[in-house]
Amino acid sequence: MRKAPQQQRSKIIVDHILEATQHCIAQYGLLHTTTPKIAEKSGVSVGSIYQYFENKDQIIEELLRRKSELLGHQLKELVMQQENIPLDLLIPLAIELGFNALKADHGFFIEVLKHWHNYNHSQAAQILEKHFFEVGLYTFNKNPHQWDFEQVKHKSFVIINSTLFTMMRYVSQNNFLISEQQLKRELSSMILAYLGQK
Repeated sequence: MRKAPQQQRSKIIVDHILEATQHCIAQYGLLHTTTPKIAEKSGVSVGSIYQYFENKDQIIEELLRRKSELLGHQLKELVMQQENIPLDLLIPLAIELGFNALKADHGFFIEVLKHWHNYNHSQAAQILEKHFFEVGLYTFNKNPHQWDFEQVKHKSFVIINSTLFTMMRYVSQNNFLISEQQLKRELSSMILAYLGQK
């Protein structure tokens, strides 16, 4: 982001730009979304957009960053609300939340994931990893195992990345010979087996 908004009015303008970008991506696709289309949809002039963002990619990266933060907080909220349920019930709920988030907002994430090679350097993945790692630490502490901190860190890294990558790939391509429900079950089984729960 070129200039972070400080005043309330500026924050509202940036929110309008981001919301319009999301709608444009859903309507036109990522490749056909342009700054002029975003300007038209948001009611913010192209010149004003460039005060905050250098280009379309920077707008999309900010949108990804915010959505990743939101998903991370939603996962933390889910885990806190369900803190007394066992892992074999919590993990499927977390996977369901992830799939729902990836498919929400008129397919915004799905469209971006089709072009992930252009955005894999964005902060979005690191933000999700950070939140998921914190959830993992909290969950492992509530469900004590024989693992030390380093083992928890390593297991969290493998679970987070293998699960996220699989989910991202599935929702963005969706031409696999497995249903979404079956994939959710397989991911849950994989994680539980890796943790020695099944």
